[in-house]
Amino acid sequence: MQPAVSDSDVIIHLAKLNELRLIKELYGCSNIPEYVRSEIVHYQYNETGLIEEAIEQKILKVHKTRDKRAREIAKRYGIHIGEGHVKELAERLKAEIFLSNEKKVRNAAKTEGFIVVGTIGVILRSVTQNLLIAKEAIRLLEELKGEEFRIHPDIINKAIDSCNRL
Repeated sequence: MQPAVSDSDVIIHLAKLNELRLIKELYGCSNIPEYVRSEIVHYQYNETGLIEEAIEQKILKVHKTRDKRAREIAKRYGIHIGEGHVKELAERLKAEIFLSNEKKVRNAAKTEGFIVVGTIGVILRSVTQNLLIAKEAIRLLEELKGEEFRIHPDIINKAIDSCNRL
């Protein structure tokens, strides 16, 4: 399996969909910086305890990162400091997969040669890997249309069309 890192949004989305298991099944685990763990565990994103459980089950593997380097990266790309920590971790681990939904982050990661996958990509890949059937994936994609997910409905509709063709 290819080493993966993730920023908070993909983890939060999959937790809200109750599908963090997909990270383990597709990537073995996702490596996250302590900064991201702190963001997602200490805020409303962990109401159900699913994220802490994912850390205990090694679906999410937490690492210390170098703050100074993360801040340099964040400044260079104009991204959030947490995403700078993810990029710093990705470099250090020589990760191949970068999980993110944020456009600026995705562009920066692609520029650096990472394979970038968002929440929708995780769901679609789960169908092609027979981890989800198309009907389940469509249900999850429909849930992503809710206000709490901030993904443009046109992107979701294209993904649903893709599922219908699989």
